[in-house]
Parts: sequence; C-alpha cells; structure tokens
Amino acid sequence: MNYGDKIKIMREKLNITQKSMAESLGISQSYLCAIESGKMQANAKVIFGLERIYGVKTEWLSEGEESVFGKTSLSVGENRSRYTASFIGEIGSWIGEDKLFLFKVTNDNMEPCFMKGDEVLVDVSDAHLKNYGVYLFEIESKNELKRFVDGDFAKLTNDKPRKKNNDIIMNSSIKCLGRAVWLIRKL
Repeated sequence: MNYGDKIKIMREKLNITQKSMAESLGISQSYLCAIESGKMQANAKVIFGLERIYGVKTEWLSEGEESVFGKTSLSVGENRSRYTASFIGEIGSWIGEDKLFLFKVTNDNMEPCFMKGDEVLVDVSDAHLKNYGVYLFEIESKNELKRFVDGDFAKLTNDKPRKKNNDIIMNSSIKCLGRAVWLIRKL
C-alpha cells in the first residue's frame, strides 16, 4: 500500500473531503487527488501537515505499522469506561501540570477532529499562533476551540465544512488561551 492509499484511507476514516483536507494542508485539491491516486508522491509539507493537523503517525504512513493515529486506549473509572487519547502536534519540552487546562468540547463546530463530549488538554504556556494549529480562544467571554489560519488576514475557523461560514477575523478582543495538545475521547 502506498502513501496515497493510506492518505485516502485516513481521510475517509475522518470523513473529510479532498477539498477540505487540501485547504487545511495548504495544497491544491488536484495535488491531493494525484497523491491519493498514486500519480504523485506526497512531499514533506503534506506528510508533516497530516501529523500536525490530523494526528496521523508518520510511522504508519511510511511503514504501515500500528494504528493510523497516534492513539493510546486506556480504561479508567469505576465502570472501566474505555477512552482513547490522541497526541495533537508537537511538544517541545515537558509540560508541567500547572501549564495544562482540560477543556470539554460542548459543540460540534470542530467535527470530525473534535467531537461534542471530547476533552482536550490545552497547553496554556503556548499561545504562539501557528498556521492551521488548533487553539482554545476566549471569544465574547466564551471559550471555544478554533483552528487558526494565517493568510491574507488571520482568521479563526471551524473544521465542520457546513459551518465554515462562521469564520472569525482575528482582532484584539479575542484572547488565545493556549494550544490543544491532547484529545481524550470516550469510546
């Protein structure tokens, strides 16, 4: 199985269109289509973008081993409920507990990456905005997860395609609280 096949499988598992994925990776839809069909090779921008934005393990892309996403399944609580935890992006050094904030997702704006009911660990020591990173923002006294996009003008966007028209232009009234680093989802 080549990179293109694996990328297509991963994209379909996340229920993301080629157009949406291409936009988030900063590439054309025709280039993504050519990668998925095996006509072109995925470059480093695509491979590391998949890891940074969607949590895809580069080892899975290159070797096909383990699971597609960097996930660990664990049982917790008295009823031994099953959860999965996914690493999102990079952590430069160890983050102390006092630098982490647990945020519960209460809406579906960021589906399929973040579902209603998910819990997200936010590194409050990292509010340095990077293109296509997911951050927790305080917007009109309400905390919301949004994807930061830096282009002609900086904006905050949702991952859910039909809610894309809810983009917010960055302004001084919006406060970045930190970067999303771990996703915890009940199975």
